[in-house]
Amino acid sequence: MAKKSAAPVASYRDRDDWLEMRRSGIGGSDASAILGVNPYSTPRDVWLDKVGKGVDVEVTAPMKRGIYLEPIAADVYAEETGRTLRRQPLVRHKEHEFIIGNADRQILAVGDVTATGVLEIKCPGLYTMSNVRAHGLPDYMIVQLMHYLAVYGYEWGSFGLFNAENWKLVHFDLEADKDLIEQIIEAEVKFWEDHVIPQIEPPVDVEVEIEVPEVEGELTVIDDPEWRKAAYDLRDARELKKAATGLEDQAKDKLKGLMDAQKVTAIEIPDLVRIKYSLGKPSTSWKNTAIKLAKHAGVKIDDFVVRGKASKGFYPYFLKGGPSDV
Repeated sequence: MAKKSAAPVASYRDRDDWLEMRRSGIGGSDASAILGVNPYSTPRDVWLDKVGKGVDVEVTAPMKRGIYLEPIAADVYAEETGRTLRRQPLVRHKEHEFIIGNADRQILAVGDVTATGVLEIKCPGLYTMSNVRAHGLPDYMIVQLMHYLAVYGYEWGSFGLFNAENWKLVHFDLEADKDLIEQIIEAEVKFWEDHVIPQIEPPVDVEVEIEVPEVEGELTVIDDPEWRKAAYDLRDARELKKAATGLEDQAKDKLKGLMDAQKVTAIEIPDLVRIKYSLGKPSTSWKNTAIKLAKHAGVKIDDFVVRGKASKGFYPYFLKGGPSDV
């Protein structure tokens, strides 16, 4: 039997048709839920939706953010990467019609891009954006992109994340992982045939075991004894520094109080320390431009100076060779 190529089945503009088509098959976000790596959805959620028992999901603020920012994110992606994008309709897998793809954009083979790819866009908040930048793509995003590559038959795809609060875009280019794609398709076929068609609810615990390749972020994770000890030493040193600063402030306040009580401004504790604690001159401030203009106009600056309040300076000078304690 000849293989059929992926064919468009719904337009982006027909939202009702698009929603109905999504319910007729397994999509990218469904794939990660079926495999148990989606933190926001479960296999049961997918099953309820496909058999018509699901409830309409309320559109949340993050969902609205993604809807409205998607075209902006696509424009930013195209501008920063120099790649040519176009929208494309929802399509079905060439062999399994219940496996569908609805990638956000198609990346055209133009210029430096030698092969057509797919682009998936997310517009997360700062917390998720920071996590992805630091640690790389989470498993559910990788599975979603691999699902699309399986449906479209492309060799590569890109995942773009855009945060409007700091107007930052990061993207990850991934090549098709044949082994992972095979596992994804196998799990989806089994789910459809064992649960959706006979309308048998799937078990709560997912038994599918997959190996998702790691897509690293800006941070390199190092779990090494030498590095760990150095980090512990730094943490302990900072805690000691903080404690020492507190003790130093307490000791200074004690000495200031003693000097105020004795009404002295300079003292010496033999073989230990000399301390000066007195009022300094009140601060004044003039910008150089103002001073030059005043002089040019023959204005006396002192007539207009607003003097700040004088403050006491505390200056201890420890003497060398003195005793270490009392």
